[in-house]
Amino acid sequence: MSKKRDFTAQESHALLVQYFDQESEILSFSNHRKYSRLKNTFRFTVNAISLNLLMNLMSDPEVLNVFFNPAMPPPGTGIDGASLRFKVYIEYHQKEDD
Repeated sequence: MSKKRDFTAQESHALLVQYFDQESEILSFSNHRKYSRLKNTFRFTVNAISLNLLMNLMSDPEVLNVFFNPAMPPPGTGIDGASLRFKVYIEYHQKEDD
């Protein structure tokens, strides 16, 4: 029986980029990094949420769950509702260790 391991940042980024290549540039995928509060989870920021993207991510066999929440933009870049961005959290299944 092989050991299981968490995703690496490079593996997560590679998986996500293939989905963002199919989506509109309006999403502006950025700030991809490990999210330490949940096991095997990474987070990133987008300027808009696409239900198509969320459903495609959820249907990926490597993805366990997807969460998102609105976030304020950095100081000085706007404070109205149209300026909101979204943080998206991707929780992965553990990978088979090669």
